[in-house]
Amino acid sequence: MRLGVLLPHRAVVLQSARRPPVEECWAVARMCDEAGMDLWVGDSIVAKPRLEPLTTLAYLAAITRRARLGTAILLPALRQPTVLAHALANIDQISQGRLVLGLGVGWGLPEIEREWEACGRVHKRRAKDLEEHVVVWRKLWSGEPVTYEGNGFKLSGHTIAPLPWNEAGPPILITAGNRGEFIPAQIDRVGRLGDGVVTTYLTDDDCRSLREACEQAFAKHGRPRPGFPMCVYATVRIENDAARAEALTRDFLHKYYGGGVNYRGLMGLGPAAAVVETLKRYEAAGVTDLCVRFAGTDQLAQLDRFIRQVVPAFAGTT
Repeated sequence: MRLGVLLPHRAVVLQSARRPPVEECWAVARMCDEAGMDLWVGDSIVAKPRLEPLTTLAYLAAITRRARLGTAILLPALRQPTVLAHALANIDQISQGRLVLGLGVGWGLPEIEREWEACGRVHKRRAKDLEEHVVVWRKLWSGEPVTYEGNGFKLSGHTIAPLPWNEAGPPILITAGNRGEFIPAQIDRVGRLGDGVVTTYLTDDDCRSLREACEQAFAKHGRPRPGFPMCVYATVRIENDAARAEALTRDFLHKYYGGGVNYRGLMGLGPAAAVVETLKRYEAAGVTDLCVRFAGTDQLAQLDRFIRQVVPAFAGTT
């Protein structure tokens, strides 16, 4: 199982919108790169502001050498497909093929609906728009002229350049099974369009069930993907006192999300040995990639402890 860290690019903006301490993000990136870990960024424009993900990934590509650069998750439907296909191919080229795309449709909360309105997009179309993005990206990334008429745009024998680093393009992981909710349309979307799945707030048993469901969906659509990537976004807080870890995490998540989210599933909370045990349960359940989001404002201190006390238990698997 590959270990990665969610860049604290929302946490720094919560500290200051005018002068966010961005150097903390770059320090996290360099530490992860040196430790053989991956880097992930999330996405929101006005609902839950953070450093913009695409320009941030481009900067990360310049200051790292080994880390894969992932989105957990990107909301494609907030953007225009042709322009986004170009930007993503460019990031993949700059990073020499290190880009991994975790994609989602966003929550159904009122503030998320307003975010779609702010971007001139239709919230009710977000699932259809996500699917259209993937179809159009892959056509454009083939290098062949594309003729296609979509939702508010038209391609007439157009191509883009540069193309992605690898012919297949960046791996595309599509969200499904969040909070243990196995929605058939989401599973089917993974099978039709994805290379793998990205999810969050799952138990290890949920992960086993999700892998089986996605395997069946891939087979149904004639796209077998044995050993396909499954990325889980998981919360970690390392504290010698487990009760303190849980209290700090509850407070952090409430501020991070503003409430209204079901915090079920496994979390790595408590002493380092307990965190290792929790993450090993994910590994045993078939999770191939872990995106760790540290709870708390002391992101660098948590990352330092994680690298020293947790990563060695996964040596040779990252």
